[in-house]
Amino acid sequence: MLVLCSFALIGLTIGMYPTRKLFTVWAHEINKGVTRERYDYPRSHLAFCGASVLVMLGAAVLLAH
Repeated sequence: MLVLCSFALIGLTIGMYPTRKLFTVWAHEINKGVTRERYDYPRSHLAFCGASVLVMLGAAVLLAH
């Protein structure tokens, strides 16, 4: 279970890497007082994040057995 959780967190970290600039822009806007109704998150970033988490979970299952 420890291997599974740690690999999932590593996969999430890798998956969120392309979005770091977008999160930075949003954080600066929030600090300036800009409020949005909706933050548009690109589907490609979401797909990459999901794929990296699934690949890392697969690697964890293979390592655990």
